[in-house]
Amino acid sequence: MLGRTLLHYEVLQKLGEGGMGSVWKARDRRLDRLVAIKVLSADKIGDPGRKQRFVQEAQAASALNHPNIVVIHDIASADGIDFIVMEYVAGQTLERRVPRHGMRLGELLDVAIQVADALAKAHAAGIVHRDLKPGNIMVTEEGRVKLVDFGLAKLTESGAIGEDDITRTVKPPTEDGVILGTIAYMSPEQAEAKPVDARSDIFSFGAVLYEMATGTRAFQGGSKLSTLTAILRENPKPPGEIARAIPRDLEKIIARCLRKDPARRFQDAADLKVTLAELKEESESGALDSPAKQKPRRAMAAVAGTLCVAAAIAVGYYFVRPVPKPLPPPRVLPITSYPGTAQWPTFSPDGTQVAFSWNGETQDNTDIWVTLVDGGAPRRLTTDPAPESHPHWSPDGRWIAFLRHDAAYLISPLGGPERKVVDRISTLNWMPDSQSLVVSRWPAGDERQGIFTIAIGSGKLDRLTTPPGQETDQLPAISPDGQNVAFLRYLTHYDLYVSPVKGSEVRRLTKDGRFIWGLVWADNREILFSSTRSGGRTLWRMAADGRSEPRLIPGVQGEAMYPAISRAANSPARLAYTRYTSDYNIWRTEVSIPGNGAPRILTAPAPVVASTRNEHSPQFSPDGRRMAFESDRSGYREIWVSSSDGSNAVQLTTFQASYTGSPRWSPDGQRIVFESLVSTNGDIYVVSGDGGAPERLTTEPSANGRPSWSQDGRWIYFRSDRSGDVQIWKMPAAAPYKPALPVTRNGGWDSAESVDGKRLYFTKPGGGLWSMPVEGGEESLLLETVELGYWSVSENGVYFFQVTKRADSTIQFFSFATKKTIPIVKIGKPLFRTAPGFTVTRDGRWIAWDQADREESDLMLLENFR
Repeated sequence: MLGRTLLHYEVLQKLGEGGMGSVWKARDRRLDRLVAIKVLSADKIGDPGRKQRFVQEAQAASALNHPNIVVIHDIASADGIDFIVMEYVAGQTLERRVPRHGMRLGELLDVAIQVADALAKAHAAGIVHRDLKPGNIMVTEEGRVKLVDFGLAKLTESGAIGEDDITRTVKPPTEDGVILGTIAYMSPEQAEAKPVDARSDIFSFGAVLYEMATGTRAFQGGSKLSTLTAILRENPKPPGEIARAIPRDLEKIIARCLRKDPARRFQDAADLKVTLAELKEESESGALDSPAKQKPRRAMAAVAGTLCVAAAIAVGYYFVRPVPKPLPPPRVLPITSYPGTAQWPTFSPDGTQVAFSWNGETQDNTDIWVTLVDGGAPRRLTTDPAPESHPHWSPDGRWIAFLRHDAAYLISPLGGPERKVVDRISTLNWMPDSQSLVVSRWPAGDERQGIFTIAIGSGKLDRLTTPPGQETDQLPAISPDGQNVAFLRYLTHYDLYVSPVKGSEVRRLTKDGRFIWGLVWADNREILFSSTRSGGRTLWRMAADGRSEPRLIPGVQGEAMYPAISRAANSPARLAYTRYTSDYNIWRTEVSIPGNGAPRILTAPAPVVASTRNEHSPQFSPDGRRMAFESDRSGYREIWVSSSDGSNAVQLTTFQASYTGSPRWSPDGQRIVFESLVSTNGDIYVVSGDGGAPERLTTEPSANGRPSWSQDGRWIYFRSDRSGDVQIWKMPAAAPYKPALPVTRNGGWDSAESVDGKRLYFTKPGGGLWSMPVEGGEESLLLETVELGYWSVSENGVYFFQVTKRADSTIQFFSFATKKTIPIVKIGKPLFRTAPGFTVTRDGRWIAWDQADREESDLMLLENFR
């Protein structure tokens, strides 16, 4: 292997060997970075069924995005060799870092907390490690933990575990970088070949903790079978008997992890992480007593106790007060586990019920439902065939407000007749007095978009915010004292703002441009919100005065959106949120459109770029042989390239920004232009279609996106707000770069030149597909209803999506020759719609788009939130 090249990976050095195969250090020539390559042993992949299971598991693991989990970049084959390309980590395995008599407490807890955090992330995504051990935990020189081999152990699970099937221990000549595998860390259920879940990893983690604390394995015997027997039937010696300085609280944590019955262990890694973190806080503050500290104090304590008893009895009646018990660690419980999508939780004032939107058992219509927080059958409130969303319970408990289309309605929590309050709104909430709604209202005539209050009795409207230019204010939430309104302001930036209800001062809290997926006031001083600022959607908290940076809310699992707070005085602190999962894939179909005839489907629609994560923004190369697209299969949304049928996918960018997408090929098929939100503003970049370092083209403090090429390859069109409004601009595509020039005057969003290079087609935020001469001139409206990002120009006409409702859309064709629009194929799945998602080959033969093949969400409850 040494010196060989697998695809574009140059093998440099052997790092180690284990039961799964050998690990090598390599250089990715295409992206000029170091990687680790795991070459799989031939006996592990000989059975096609086992190989398929392995690929599925590795794909799922590759989607994990966490600083303590090694990233899987690729799964590939070359020259008959199957291998996995991973992030290269410079460091040692935990096995080599554990001293003979165990680790110091501070170092142990630093490592353990990071491992628990990584496990919590994986378990929330439904992935169980199955092979957690010191050899699979890397520690860098800076103390950063990296877990490796997520999901790979499942390859060995072809049947019942026998002596020869158990992951074996390998002792090579040198131990540098060796990845070892033993049975000493298996859970009892794993050792018996029973089904395993996240609690199996917690048992293995307990065995690792035991070894970190004592320097000795919890379970070991003279043979593999004797070790298995110990795991199934024996309890290890208490750690304190081996290392006397171990705190009693750490002993309890280890013992709870190592219980034979999974139901008696920690039930999830998030709780375990919180418990370890609290132990670390006590240790650092000096409040934690180790046995070594306690022993010399016992004699003095006995004497002092005798002398103090009488005095304590005399004054205790007056001075002794009950000591409040500390809050238990946060824990996450499901409120709903229904099929389909349950979203937008809102608590009743007493905190015992939650109203929400759900598309029902058959996923045929979204209505408003109510359920008890502690369980029970849900109760349906609305039955209209139109979808309803955004329910909010009034503070006095009398009403539930919700959206239907673009209008606000009220309904009693007990059901009954509905009452329409106001139309032309997109999001809503309640004022604290329950007499008015606070809404985001669409403009009419000369009216500006903004946040308003509307009295539910009189219908009187009062404006609270007026965004500048074409900006939009959404997701209003009023502080409990009614003094301030928080909201999302966006067009090309997405940030959280706060403004007094009575006043004009507007304060921008976040400055990262990340989208906000719901917000709520925790109290009058702090706001909770969902954001993609760390990659995936999760929950953050931030002071409303903006004087501190946002902080992650611990204990949250999965993609978290739309937080809700229970403020009931006599109920536990509770936070509800929507946990969302999706799988967007890229589909394509082959069509034939005769001059005056009906379109004909030549090849049935089928997925071509698919994974367990999300794929968006397909773009055929000019010759139709390749496809650029964006995918978050590496943990972040990055640019990828594949063959037009989806094979041979290769990642081009590694920005690890919250968004990188909208790829577009140059006319010669050599380069790809795209946008990325690396900093606060979006910028335009270009990269070779074969890989390499991306080049940044825009540097102004403005939001730039949705790039495209002129047909002669000399210009790059893009959307920008640098003039105050969002317009189409263009800049030279090659050095020497000159200042960008404005193209449109009345707004612009997506743009593309005609195939002959004579006209520029573009959409506007207000709707419609427009065109104008490339050299400038009068704008003309071509089509009134075109979905932003879901249209493409070919030689003979314009292909576009017409969306009637979220999961009901049709691909249409507008013929330049006949000036008629004809339907091509109906798509019964939701579109992404926040990024370009449609492409057509130059000759109009192949069409590709992204769609949601799986979209699910549940309501989760975070108890003991604080």
